Amino acid sequence: MKVYKNIKGLTIASLVATLLGAPACTDLESEIFDQADASVYPATESELLSTVGATYGRLRGYYDPVTILNEATSDEMVVPTRGPDWYDNASWQLMARHDWTPVSPGQINGSWEWAYGVIANANINLQSLKESTLQISGKEAIVAEVRLLRAFGYFILMDMYGGVPITTEDSPPGNLPQSTRQQVFDFVVKEINEALPDLIDAKDINVYGRFTKGAANTLLGKVYLNAQVYTGTPKYAEALMALNAVTSSAAAYSLNPNFLENFSVSNGANPNTYAENILTVPYDKILATGMNWQMRTLNSALKATYGMTPTPWNGFATRAEFYNTFSNDDARKAIWLVGPQLDAAGNVLTFKDAVDNVDKPLILTPTITSLEKALGNEGVRNVKYEVQRNNTRNDQDNDFVVFRYADVLLMKAEALMQTGDAAGALELVNQVRERAKVEPLTTLTMDELLAERGRELAWEGWRRNDLIRFGKWENAWEFKNNSDVNRRLFPIPSQQLSNNPNLKQNPGY
Repeated sequence: MKVYKNIKGLTIASLVATLLGAPACTDLESEIFDQADASVYPATESELLSTVGATYGRLRGYYDPVTILNEATSDEMVVPTRGPDWYDNASWQLMARHDWTPVSPGQINGSWEWAYGVIANANINLQSLKESTLQISGKEAIVAEVRLLRAFGYFILMDMYGGVPITTEDSPPGNLPQSTRQQVFDFVVKEINEALPDLIDAKDINVYGRFTKGAANTLLGKVYLNAQVYTGTPKYAEALMALNAVTSSAAAYSLNPNFLENFSVSNGANPNTYAENILTVPYDKILATGMNWQMRTLNSALKATYGMTPTPWNGFATRAEFYNTFSNDDARKAIWLVGPQLDAAGNVLTFKDAVDNVDKPLILTPTITSLEKALGNEGVRNVKYEVQRNNTRNDQDNDFVVFRYADVLLMKAEALMQTGDAAGALELVNQVRERAKVEPLTTLTMDELLAERGRELAWEGWRRNDLIRFGKWENAWEFKNNSDVNRRLFPIPSQQLSNNPNLKQNPGY
């Protein structure tokens, strides 16, 4: 069990207990405070912190389905069918080929429901906080954090689906009208800017896993950096202002000299990671489950290498062309497993292939011969998040990273490039490359910047967002032909169209 300390002098034992124990579903009836008298709740410090914990607990659904959907539809993750495994009604093939529909894969509806679950939970809490008579130091910061959680939910909806209904704590019951993407953009910007003054500007254990000023400005930077995609009007100068607020923050963020330490099993209890990991989602393999990265990507035989009790599912891999963007001297290449895989004694592992039912040595190859019938050893696997050794459970203790300082530096470099400061952009990109132990660039193009973002942020959930912004989303890549421009947005899920007759389907669906 992870140990967290306090928030602005307040004990957070109840916060952690609620955060770790909060259910991952979006059934609001399960929230006890939903049924409490808003005029008297929260009435104590413990209840106030429990409100925050329950809201933050919703973030555990961000990795699956949201991050996985955004990665498995990009050029850096692919989930081939291997015999009877990973077919799932062709869901993963639909993602790889950009052939999804309003019904399939299920992650499209799941991501919508996750975001609105966060928003609904935040609205309930904000109503309670607004009507409560409790006055304690730090209440304003907590209200601001819940507003940021809601803004983050709307950012995800805006990015993935475009225009969606906007519901707040003051909205009337019933089906709401569908706002335009511009209206959602304006709402998100307003919410962040109004909440920012009350947020805490720090990066220590006391605010670990919470929306601080640094996290809010990082989110604001992402919103502005993508403004041309969202609204048709670029806002690079505004993005630069938000990102400057992070790089000049009193929290003094910096790059962790050890890249992989940011994703270690103990990243939630390591002061070195607080400097770089601006916002994380805490996980605990017993009390806050859902971090099962290793189960999704490792070949079944690798359980012997790591002393795992459960058998990995042998699924997620990367395309050879993306893997080949990493030079051999790039320290970040250590996130990939490729070539002969050894047991603890140094012997090459063997496995029974689900495709041809033959025992063979486990030699992971970059090449994947077929999306529909890949062999079990095909595809480079990802161990960016440290595999927890001798683990008896499917889940691990690594906390999932949402925002990192390296991403801030690369976003700032992009904003500088777009505003004419190529020299300033080059300096920031080379800071990231220096940590990766690769030679500095002497010039910088937008294509090189996108490639650097790919190497630095692989599988962290931002690749689809990046490819769309850089104008590469429609390009053909392995297993995918040139795709329609309408695929920049996912469809409004059929289930949601049935639930709310005010919704209009996105073009092309």
